[in-house]
Amino acid sequence: MPSSSWPLQVRRTQLILSSNKQLNIDMLTVQPRLAGLAVLLLAVEVAIARYVHTGLIRSFIGDVLVVVLVYAALRAGLKCPAKHLALAAFAFACCIEVLQAFHFVDLLGLHAQTALHMVLRIALGATFDVWDFVAYACGYALSISVEFWKKRRNYIYKSHK
Repeated sequence: MPSSSWPLQVRRTQLILSSNKQLNIDMLTVQPRLAGLAVLLLAVEVAIARYVHTGLIRSFIGDVLVVVLVYAALRAGLKCPAKHLALAAFAFACCIEVLQAFHFVDLLGLHAQTALHMVLRIALGATFDVWDFVAYACGYALSISVEFWKKRRNYIYKSHK
């Protein structure tokens, strides 16, 4: 394996899944910048949840950013096409929203008895809102747009060399 500046080295191997499909370890990666972005977005989300209780930032911007957060976390650890990871982040957010429609946090018994229950209740959300799907779509579009802009910028930069 070629040496890298990252101290973690992973031997090439394959994991066998129950459906007899193989997941190549080469799909795993560590991208520190994207991991840092995910941590920063997580801090912003926590600040929004903790200090902003109403308004556009709490009801819309936070939902846009959550898709970007999940996308950045996936992109930081997986070598997959950006559009697939953005779609996975969007689908994840939509699944959580559908679970909110069925009062999933109440079914789990998360009634804020402990600090962990409170955190999980905030993370999973307790209120269904159809407009959240619009916010998630905006987060998906933002994620894809940034990747498109980065590719375009790199193409222009390389063509002028």
